[in-house]
Parts: sequence; C-alpha cells; structure tokens
Amino acid sequence: MSLSPSSDPLSLLGVGPPGDGTGDVDDPVREQILDAAAAQFSSVGIARSTMGDITRRAGLARMTLYRRFSTKQELVEAALMREASWFLADLQREIDTHDTVEDKLTEGFAFTVARLRNHGLLNRLLETEAESTVPYFTVQGGPLITAAAHFLAGVVSRSVNDSRSHEEVLVVSEVAVRLVISFILSPSMIINLDDPAVMREFARNQLGPLLGPSEFPTGG
Repeated sequence: MSLSPSSDPLSLLGVGPPGDGTGDVDDPVREQILDAAAAQFSSVGIARSTMGDITRRAGLARMTLYRRFSTKQELVEAALMREASWFLADLQREIDTHDTVEDKLTEGFAFTVARLRNHGLLNRLLETEAESTVPYFTVQGGPLITAAAHFLAGVVSRSVNDSRSHEEVLVVSEVAVRLVISFILSPSMIINLDDPAVMREFARNQLGPLLGPSEFPTGG
C-alpha cells in the first residue's frame, strides 16, 4: 500500500511546516500575518480579535492583510490549519524514532494526547470560546480530519504488511482520528488518559487492533 502525492497530509492542509519552502519562504508576509493572528487569538481569543488588531500586531497595512485573507473566517482557518500542519510534522518526527508499528501507534497516540492537551492556543480557545472553536474539529472539521486520516493511513501503510487496500486503511484511520479528537474535546471520566500507563494500554488494546490487526498484538 502506498500514498499518492495528492494524499500528502500537509498538502491537504494547504500549508507546510516552518521553513519547508511552502509557507514562510514563498510568502513571508503571509507568515507574518499568521504569526500575528496566532498571537492575537492566544491573547484575547478569536471572537474579540479584529482584522485591525492583527494588522497592528503584524505591523502591516490593512490592505496588505486583505490581499491575502479577504475575511476573518479565512484568516482563522489558515491559522488553525498551519498549527495542525506543524503538529503533524512534529508527530511524524516522533513516530520516526520508533521501529515497530506497535510502538509507532502507541507512542504516537501518547504524543498526540499530551501535545494537544498542552497546546496553548487550542486550550485558550476551548476554554474561552468553545462554541466557536469546536466546530473546526467537528462540523467544519473536514479538512483537518481528512489530513490527519491520510497521515495516519500513511504510517500504517508503511508499517504493516497485510491484504487491506489503502482505502480500507484510510477508513479505519479516520475512525481513529475521530476517536482521538473526541478524547481531546471531551475528556473521558472512565479512561484516565492523564495516566501514561493507562494511555499506552488503551492505544495498544483498542487503537492497535483497529489500525493494524494482522501484526498488532493485544494484551492485558
């Protein structure tokens, strides 16, 4: 199984990690605006931020911002998608440090939960503007969920030898992504993911068989 170029998760998000030549190098002004937007949202939230606030923080003319982002909604989505692309790049580096598919999925899950639970911008928005933030991960979360599913499917496809097609792996990967998002948005009162041992056991016993049934051992 292999990923087609169009299935590259960072391409699906429309942005790349810092310094990869797809964002800050091609359009440094756009990156300057996104940096200012992220700082502004972290400071006062999305609802209380205006396009004028962001241009002042970026030190740019208002028209410079509007040439790149015609609406606040477009700017918010771009800022969030950039954060997501950076997270996936960091997650890939973490996964690459492990050899077996069991370790990749287990430690990848642990990394994801820990990183997102300690993500300053995400936590700020969920605490102060949950009603406007949650939709970016649910009813408006198509681009993010699709990119994350392709990312996870790529990890599984490169690590597991079985008879499943890429499309089959992509389906179970999307299920796993939606499951992880639900844990982030609505922490479980039954599964204590604050306990690293419990977190890893959950990944091995629940996510492992879902994503890599032919090679992923289960245990108590």
